[in-house]
Amino acid sequence: MRMKSRNIVSATLLFLFGLFALREGIRLGLKLGFKMGPGFFPFVAGVILSSLSLILLVQTAIGEGAQAQKVPFWKTQYGWLLLFLTLSAMVGYLLILDYVGFLVSTFVLLLFLFKVIGGLKWWAAGFGSVTAAVVVYLIFGTFVFQRDLVTEQ
Repeated sequence: MRMKSRNIVSATLLFLFGLFALREGIRLGLKLGFKMGPGFFPFVAGVILSSLSLILLVQTAIGEGAQAQKVPFWKTQYGWLLLFLTLSAMVGYLLILDYVGFLVSTFVLLLFLFKVIGGLKWWAAGFGSVTAAVVVYLIFGTFVFQRDLVTEQ
C-alpha cells in the first residue's frame, strides 16, 4: 500500500508540473514563422511528462504499478556495469556521429541500449531502433530544419 500512495502522489505532482510546462510552452510560442519557437521544447516535454504521469496513475489505480516487487537498479549484480556501458555508448555516439551520420549512429546507439541495457529481443530492439531513428530524422531533419533553409534563402 505504501508504494501505491507514493506512485499516486508523485504521478499527480509530475502531471501538474507537465501541465505547467505545457502552458508555459504555449505562452512562449511554439513557432516563430517557420522556425521552432522558444516554447516548443517545454511544450513537448510537458506532453510527454503529463502522458507518462497519467499512465502511472492508471497503472496504479488498476493495481499493475505496485504489484511486482522490483529490485533497485543500484542493488542489482550488474547495475554499475550497465551504467558504465550506457555512458560509454553515449560518448561513443558523440564521437562517431560526424563520421557515420545521424541515422546510422542513432540506430547503433539505440540498438545497443534496447538490446544490451534494456534486454529486449533482437527483433524488438531492431524494430524500435529503426523506427525511432527514422521518425526523429523525419521530424527534425526534414520537417523542421528544411523549412529553416527555405526561409533563409
